[in-house]
Amino acid sequence: MKIDKGHIEQFIRTKVELEALSDTQIARLLNVGTSTASHWRNKFHIKPADKFQRKFKEKYGPDALEYFDMRIRYGATLREIARYFRFSREYARQVYNKLYHGPYSAHQRQREQTILRSAKIQSVKARCSVVNGSGDS
Repeated sequence: MKIDKGHIEQFIRTKVELEALSDTQIARLLNVGTSTASHWRNKFHIKPADKFQRKFKEKYGPDALEYFDMRIRYGATLREIARYFRFSREYARQVYNKLYHGPYSAHQRQREQTILRSAKIQSVKARCSVVNGSGDS
């Protein structure tokens, strides 16, 4: 039986990159061994899927990632997020690192700098309005 490499590559690429399936799951779909699926994936230079997001959704619910992201954007602490999901603050930090590819402390520093800049701008605007005698902000 002849195998069309183009179709196999496209199939594997789609399953890995869009659906984040593992070699074992792809092997089951193709009715081949796991080592064969892994060999083909490597041959086509396709990196293994990052299954973290899919597994996180499976464990904590379909909207878990959206909730985590929303809480981060609105300034929730890792402790607050951990309390909501009922896991440790340390695991919340690890989840943050996995999702955002960087430390939470860097995010916090950047957020604090943005708040400070905003406060300085408001202060300058307030002084300018007093100097101009307008009283409006």
